[in-house]
Amino acid sequence: MQHGHGDDIHAYPDIRLNFSSNVYNHFDHSALFAYLTTQLPQLGNYPEPTPSRLEQALAKRLQLTPPQVMATSGATEAIYLVAQAFGGSRSYILGPTFSEYADACRIHAHRTATLTPHTPAEALEALAAIPRQPQGETPALCWLCNPNNPTGTVLERKGLLQLVQRRPDLLFVVDASYTPFTAEPLLEPAQAAGLPNIVMLHSMTKRFAIPGLRLGFVTAHAGLLERLRALQMPWSVNSLAQAAGHYLLAHVADYHLPLQQLLNERTRVAEALAQLGVGVHPSDTHILLCQCPCGPAAWLKDRLAHDHGILIRDASNFSGLTQAHFRIAVQQPTENDRLLAAIAHLLNPLEP
Repeated sequence: MQHGHGDDIHAYPDIRLNFSSNVYNHFDHSALFAYLTTQLPQLGNYPEPTPSRLEQALAKRLQLTPPQVMATSGATEAIYLVAQAFGGSRSYILGPTFSEYADACRIHAHRTATLTPHTPAEALEALAAIPRQPQGETPALCWLCNPNNPTGTVLERKGLLQLVQRRPDLLFVVDASYTPFTAEPLLEPAQAAGLPNIVMLHSMTKRFAIPGLRLGFVTAHAGLLERLRALQMPWSVNSLAQAAGHYLLAHVADYHLPLQQLLNERTRVAEALAQLGVGVHPSDTHILLCQCPCGPAAWLKDRLAHDHGILIRDASNFSGLTQAHFRIAVQQPTENDRLLAAIAHLLNPLEP
């Protein structure tokens, strides 16, 4: 899906507060930017065809071996590589979720089915109920975002790990891009890399709030990654993205994510929205999936953008959601207060 993602700030000239993207907007990137200016001469040369040095650095940090890590141009490149590597397979997508899984499957002729459970527990049951694949055939793929976008919910670690171990006939593609934004226990890359039927996708874009640089990586059993590496285009991770990756891994402590504050704000904002009549989906992260009580989300988004300089995500184009659904990622308390005040004004214009 080339259109309809969040953070379409380019379409709105006067946005002052951005809740539409799931990144945390308050990191100080000045040192990173200064460092990248010293790397600009690299643009006169090709980058490493395969970013091996960055993969080695990632592997060391994650306690993996380099063959178990593959750097990519954002997690999205990884999604399309997995779909290509298993072209024509049966794929099950746990929805509502990120549209690129279905788009990648469509491009590579997968036979897809969407599972739409209401709770994380029901999600595990739905995955367990997938028909067993005949022995010796290519495994069916299970695509899941954990923590999930746009709901913010988390599948319980023990149950998911047991499911992966019980179903060698399935390949689990777990998008772990939002791992930094939950306190719930999740599968560790070192756990997953020891299993032959799970691929984990990771996003430095989300963790460090650098969506313009497009930087992600995959962790998996070395044999699985060999299959993906054979399809990756050379130079897919550009020089500045590789340089940024090395810098960020060396300066993780400078990028403190105030997780507990974000989770506290999620609870506070959810309760305040509910008092305004907005439907709010339970969440284990800083992401809130909401439902506008008095019209389409497109109307609310437009009015917030033009009248208040605030951008939210119209979530109506997620498969399985309605025209009333929208999504926000909570930020600092004062910013969240401004969002709440603006929504209150639009939903109850006669209130003082």
